[in-house]
Amino acid sequence: MKKISLLIIFILILATSLVKNSTKKIEDKIFTLNGNIISLNVEFGDEMLEYNFLSSPNKLAQYQLQY
Repeated sequence: MKKISLLIIFILILATSLVKNSTKKIEDKIFTLNGNIISLNVEFGDEMLEYNFLSSPNKLAQYQLQY
């Protein structure tokens, strides 16, 4: 009975270790992807601003008069 209990404890410790390592790898990937998303959102905002100005000279003239 004692050997079975030790075996169960060993299996639980091993399973916990594996889950913890997997979770850490997933968290690292999420962190990297979030950083990429942030930089892409900034770049997208810049591109949209440039597109809006270049696609409508009338808007640009209006902004020039307004400011």
